[in-house]
Amino acid sequence: MTDLHAALKRLCQERLDREAAVHRSGHQNVHARRYLLPRTAAGPIEVAIIVKPDSKLQIWCEADGVDPSRLSGLRPEKRPGSETYSTVNASGDVVYGRHSSLKSFDRLHRGDALRFVPETIGEVDRILDTLANRSAP
Repeated sequence: MTDLHAALKRLCQERLDREAAVHRSGHQNVHARRYLLPRTAAGPIEVAIIVKPDSKLQIWCEADGVDPSRLSGLRPEKRPGSETYSTVNASGDVVYGRHSSLKSFDRLHRGDALRFVPETIGEVDRILDTLANRSAP
């Protein structure tokens, strides 16, 4: 993994550590961190960041209440809640269909979600500002 991807993970984690509360289910040791990010004029939004070593930063959040007009150029992947528990593996077992760290969230677990894979520090800042319903500084 490049130094840029490690820097993006570190920046995102540091910012969320300052601005958000840790979700009641806590963080995973290595793979993911779970937060409740306060929003202007709304209740907090559930946010998870995937920080697994040797992977790109992923920011997952609930889709509800996120203004799509502010997402231009950020390439969010829309993930419908219907994808959860809708796939069967080769053994015939029903599988979750998203990153397993999302299972402990109240709304992000099964609700419609957005997944971002930012490539720059500016994108990380824009994503987090948008999720918090704030204007960029």
